[in-house]
Amino acid sequence: MKWGLRSVAVMTKSIFEPMERDDGYRILITRFYPRGVQRSHFDEWVSALSPRPELLFGYKEGKIGWDSFRDSFLSQLKSDIESQEAIHTLYEWSRTHDVTLLCFEKSGRPCHRHIVRDVIENPKLVGVGFGTQDSNNHERVAMQRHVPNQETSLVARLS
Repeated sequence: MKWGLRSVAVMTKSIFEPMERDDGYRILITRFYPRGVQRSHFDEWVSALSPRPELLFGYKEGKIGWDSFRDSFLSQLKSDIESQEAIHTLYEWSRTHDVTLLCFEKSGRPCHRHIVRDVIENPKLVGVGFGTQDSNNHERVAMQRHVPNQETSLVARLS
C-alpha cells in the first residue's frame, strides 16, 4: 500500500448491527427479507448469494455440520449462473469500493456471509477466474442487475 492511500475491503456484519460510514456499499445476502428491517439499512438485496432454503434449514436444525454446509453452499454458488454473475460483479466492484455483506446471523457465529466474502476475494474457490479482459456485453449487462451504476447510486448517496 502506498503512503496516504487505503485499501478497500469486503467486510461482513449482521443486518442488525448499526450502520457505519466505513461500511461502504451494504449488500443484504439473505434468501428471505428480514422482518423489521427498513430498506434504508442496506443498499442492495442479492438473494442469489444466500443458501437455498433446504440447505439453510438443514444447517440451522443441526442435520448437517458447518463443513458439509460450506461444501454444499460452495457447490451451489458454483452451479448457479445468477450467483456467478453476482460474484463477478462484487469481485470487480470491491477492487475500488468498500463492500459490506449483511445477513441475519450475529457477529462471531459461523455464517454464509463469510463464505461469500472469501469467494468474492478469491473466485477460484468456486472454480471461476475473472480477468479484466472479461468485457463481453452479456457480462456487463448481467453485472448491472446487481450493483447499480456509480452515477445513479453511490455518487447520489455520498453527495
